[in-house]
Amino acid sequence: MQEKELFAKFEAYLPHLLPLDEIELRFGQYDLSNHFDRIIEASYHDLCFNMVIEFVAQISLSELKNRISRLKGSAINWNGAVPVLVAPYLSPQRQELCRKEEIGFIDLSGNVYLKFKSLFIDRMGFPNKYPVKRQGRSPFSDKASLVLRALLSGGRRLWGIRELALEIALNPGYVSRMAQEIEKRGYVKRIDSKLSLRSPDGILEDWVRSYNLKKNQLSGYFCMAESADDILHRLRKLKLPNDVQYALSVQAGANLVAPYSKFKEVHVYAKGPKEVGLLEKGMNLKPVEQGGNLVIMRPYYHNSVFYSSRLVDGLRIVSDIQLYLDLHGYPLRGLEQAEHLLEKRIRPVLEEVDDDE
Repeated sequence: MQEKELFAKFEAYLPHLLPLDEIELRFGQYDLSNHFDRIIEASYHDLCFNMVIEFVAQISLSELKNRISRLKGSAINWNGAVPVLVAPYLSPQRQELCRKEEIGFIDLSGNVYLKFKSLFIDRMGFPNKYPVKRQGRSPFSDKASLVLRALLSGGRRLWGIRELALEIALNPGYVSRMAQEIEKRGYVKRIDSKLSLRSPDGILEDWVRSYNLKKNQLSGYFCMAESADDILHRLRKLKLPNDVQYALSVQAGANLVAPYSKFKEVHVYAKGPKEVGLLEKGMNLKPVEQGGNLVIMRPYYHNSVFYSSRLVDGLRIVSDIQLYLDLHGYPLRGLEQAEHLLEKRIRPVLEEVDDDE
């Protein structure tokens, strides 16, 4: 949706988006000098105030932060007006960013946050009515995701195309095409022809929306063990051959690198039938429809799920990025664990990434 179309829809839908029968709104006619897009004069009972409006369509997280900063300054200069972002849809993460920055927002999908003195509106939970169909190759598909995995694990590192292709064992021509795609999406920028991360938070936010833990082939089992820790102990004792590709994920994997909460179910990726057979036989697993304590996952990311996996305390675990993706979609305190992992493990690698335009 272009910003011109966004403005037209906003003007038409605004009375329905603000659930107050007695609020009066008037679009002001001012010379705004390109600092923001519109002024709205509002009155509600004895409250009278102005809202400075900034329209945002599909933009990266870094650009959103720039708009928020600019809008806050404009609101201060406009006699303390209320700054408000308007978008087709703002994700829960972007809504939370606005709240933290004390920026109001109204999206055409129905989510509203507006605060001025005794007036407080906070409507949330409305789904996206305007999903964008991405064009071109998805950087979150199996093979393509190797490019992002390498970039995210490298922090401030600058990558040449051939250097990156060698790291992830892909054809340089393919890596070059994917680099163009992620540059178009605002995920990277070029410094002396080399790739540098530009918006790691934006990458992760878009990736978790694209990813679903249930895309993996999940099989439930019962393992005769007193606890999840006992299951892990039995897995260590298997001493699987080096060519067996397996790795822990979800709560069991996260607990070994960034402990946060107790868990009762162990999730383990197994690449193929050989790995599944060794786990079933070695741990005497019994298939169950429900009520199990171990889940074997045949990976949706067949080529990339084991990238940057590592041995921790005698057990192989997927990368922090894969852990974050899997936890985000896990219902039992998964989101909390994902955010804990982000702050403790992932963000320290990314925090020095230059996020400017």
